[in-house]
Amino acid sequence: MFMKPLWISSLIALSLQLAACNQYSDGLVGDYQETSKCPANGCANAAASENYISMASSTSSLSVVGANPVTLGGDCNTSTYPTNVINATVTYQTSGAPVTAAVSSNNGASATPACKKGRFDVTVDTRNLPAGNVYTLKLELVAFDTANAPHRNTASGVKTVTIRK
Repeated sequence: MFMKPLWISSLIALSLQLAACNQYSDGLVGDYQETSKCPANGCANAAASENYISMASSTSSLSVVGANPVTLGGDCNTSTYPTNVINATVTYQTSGAPVTAAVSSNNGASATPACKKGRFDVTVDTRNLPAGNVYTLKLELVAFDTANAPHRNTASGVKTVTIRK
């Protein structure tokens, strides 16, 4: 007999808590009308973030012996752009004159270096690089929007590596 009124009063108290509204939340019972705090065009910032390419600091200078290839990798970001490529150029460090060196990638189906799932790798064939010289390898991440317009970040989208052979 004593438990029945206690059970009913507990049920009433619980119902009042569920229906209660306060300044911090809406009630849990009733017809809830969602009111967004976002503008009509949405909360997400549609502007693309900056592209970047990064490598461990220990890869700023490399020495190559013989015809061994140079393979570099690291993190990258192409923001919301659907396609990208990593341009790799090799030049003589002293004169800046370009040197022919085949460049490829092992990252995915294409042999063209690109940022894929936040990672990249670039392999430079050093067989054609004359020994006894110092070279500069420049990696530049170029992303393309849906209109195929290139987007570059000259600050953090470019990395250079010194190669001594």
